[in-house]
Amino acid sequence: MTIAEIKEKLSQERSFGSRFPVRIIFVENLNEYSVLEHQLKGICDVTMNVADFCRAPDTAPQFDKIRQKLSECEGQHVLLLSVGEYLRICTKRELNPEHRQFRAFWESQQPEASKTRVIIPVFNCRDVFDRIIGAVDERQQDFVWTLDSTPSGETYSISVYSPKFKEAINPDADNLTAWFRDWQVILSRNVPCSIVTLQYGNVETSYGTVNIKPIDSPFRYLSDILVDGNVLVEKWQNNDFWSRAVSYASQFAAKKVPFERIVLDALNVTEFDFVSVAARWNTLNDFQKNLVWLWYRVYPTDEYYSYVCKKASNASEIPEKIRDEILLLSNRSERWIQERMAAVRALSFHDFDDAYFALMDKLPLDETKLKLLTYQTHEEKTYAVKVISNMLRSGAEPSAIATELLENNFPALASYMKDESGCDEAVDEYMAWYRKNKLINRYPGEYPVKMSFERFDARYKLMHKLQGKDCVSFWIDGFGTEYTPLFLHELKARGIVPEPVKLATALLPTETEYNHQWDEHDPLTIKWDRLDSFSHKGMPDDKSYYSCIVHQLSVFSEAAKKVEELLENHEYVVITGDHGSSRFAALAFHEENVVAITAPKKSTVHSFGRFCELGDNAGDVLSLPSTVPATSNGKHYLVMDNYQHFSVSGNAAGGNTDEHDVVGEIHGGNTVEERLVSVIVIKRKQPLPPVTCKPRSSFVTKKNGHVESTLTFSRPISTLEVSLGNNEATCAMNTDGTWRIILDGVSEEDIVLSVVANGRLLPAVTLKVKTPGISKNDDPFGGMEL
Repeated sequence: MTIAEIKEKLSQERSFGSRFPVRIIFVENLNEYSVLEHQLKGICDVTMNVADFCRAPDTAPQFDKIRQKLSECEGQHVLLLSVGEYLRICTKRELNPEHRQFRAFWESQQPEASKTRVIIPVFNCRDVFDRIIGAVDERQQDFVWTLDSTPSGETYSISVYSPKFKEAINPDADNLTAWFRDWQVILSRNVPCSIVTLQYGNVETSYGTVNIKPIDSPFRYLSDILVDGNVLVEKWQNNDFWSRAVSYASQFAAKKVPFERIVLDALNVTEFDFVSVAARWNTLNDFQKNLVWLWYRVYPTDEYYSYVCKKASNASEIPEKIRDEILLLSNRSERWIQERMAAVRALSFHDFDDAYFALMDKLPLDETKLKLLTYQTHEEKTYAVKVISNMLRSGAEPSAIATELLENNFPALASYMKDESGCDEAVDEYMAWYRKNKLINRYPGEYPVKMSFERFDARYKLMHKLQGKDCVSFWIDGFGTEYTPLFLHELKARGIVPEPVKLATALLPTETEYNHQWDEHDPLTIKWDRLDSFSHKGMPDDKSYYSCIVHQLSVFSEAAKKVEELLENHEYVVITGDHGSSRFAALAFHEENVVAITAPKKSTVHSFGRFCELGDNAGDVLSLPSTVPATSNGKHYLVMDNYQHFSVSGNAAGGNTDEHDVVGEIHGGNTVEERLVSVIVIKRKQPLPPVTCKPRSSFVTKKNGHVESTLTFSRPISTLEVSLGNNEATCAMNTDGTWRIILDGVSEEDIVLSVVANGRLLPAVTLKVKTPGISKNDDPFGGMEL
């Protein structure tokens, strides 16, 4: 029948009665169904939807309530919608004799003269209808109509989920009545759709124009829909996980896809790369982490990651297993070491506990231990120094360790172990000996060659050459020449190339008190104390000497960064130290074979015996062995010239052994590491533009010879000197970078100021005095009409 024929048929039926009120119309094309429904709404007296007769949103419609409603529509044509969707979703219910409703409704009768009709259009439901009704009563056969329609070229997929999936998916209809009201709109999108309903148990799986599938077990659903679902094992994850996976898989319900597709979609990547995923580990949710854990069970490889993930009993163990599992292997390939290194770095461990390093200690080769460290944490770097100390004790060469094992992973330590300053060959040889034995952490005895310092200039002489220039002096307390190659390395890493480095001598005794050549209040002077503090006592809660060395090395990357910042506003930066420090002097303090020297009478011993201050009547002490005399501020001292010490109580590096490294370095003596410092001058690559200065206002008020003005500068300055003849102004920087100038005793009306900023004389600044209460106006008649 055509739509026109159906309309004509219904029109005719208005003129006669019928014992059977129900007419059903089968339609196989969704678009033509929509057209038919629209036409029927136009000719029927009443339109109802089975959704209106559900006791609750997710219960089946009550057909007895529909019959009651029809009794109020005597003689009318009633259009009843969504019956086909009820039959489709509740097929099992309607096949159950104890619960079925529709068969009785279809076969219901009324008085023969009644003109009431119930018209039920259904989409693609003939097979379901035939199963439920069976053989149609011959008296009703004329009431089963089929719309002549074009066979549907589309297929529609409906997944009917149990409420277990409610949190896992975003369904198109979240209950049965919602589906009854919106099913046409949802199907017309022509994409796989979903319903969550308590009625899922009444659904029968069917295929055809409309494919419908009930889904109770998320795992079984995945196993069915995925190409490689047979590889999945239900016990690998809980029901919540499999339900969540369904939300990704359901979009592919119309076509088979591999498990890989779910993982990639959930991780928002186009290909699986463990290191990339590991780098995001802390931002992944539990579901995403579990997908990573599953990946290598479904797709095992010969990679270290695959081995580890299969070793992990759950996803939360993966980071720890990635870190530790390789330590438990008797055989490990270089490829696995590299893969593990990449993964551990990506996971960014913030600390490593003692148990981890206990596992490390069990490895037979020190070289392997170094290869397995990421060097991302202070603890790892400290452990590396400990391992290297043991290697050096066993005869390994520092340069070989640095080049082969450290250059890429711990470049600061590599530089410390192998680089030279290039300033003085004898000093470079000495410092190579010193650094090696410092890392060994055993007292090596005296250096076999006597070192002298006559060929080196005093530090102040070298720094004085920069006086009057726009130069910042950067003092690092304890910066002996021991660290010069390392600092040059850190500067080079930032593209900073200094002028030729000069070695200089600190003043004796080598204590800050006697080498205090800076002014704390000078803004062109910066002093850091951290290196000296580390050398003496490490950190408050960490007295490991190997840890101290790591802290010492870290100072110079920070210092290079500070230099970079200073060069932004200054032409020159000069870096130096007040003195160095000596590990061996501290170790010798406890050596039985190092005999302490008795200090002269009436002298005071300082710095764990590194020097003594002589009394006024100390007598002739110039012949005292192992010492050199020194004078400072009229006082006389004897300074140790080697690692011996004057008798004194103390505990420098006390308790240090091969197994227990204890922090402690001292200074005050005359060894190379204490006495020699570097003077490193760095000039900007491109000169800064000249500083220019102008007053905020060219006019100032003078009262009783008192004048104030504000000067602005083209870039920040650190020091300012302003004078009017011999009258020096008080200068103070404001919070906005301008400077407030105060002068007293001014008699001039035209004030010409001499300005020296950052040590450079700038063009004079002229100010004009105005009388208080009278403002300057070049047009005294302004505003008057003449």
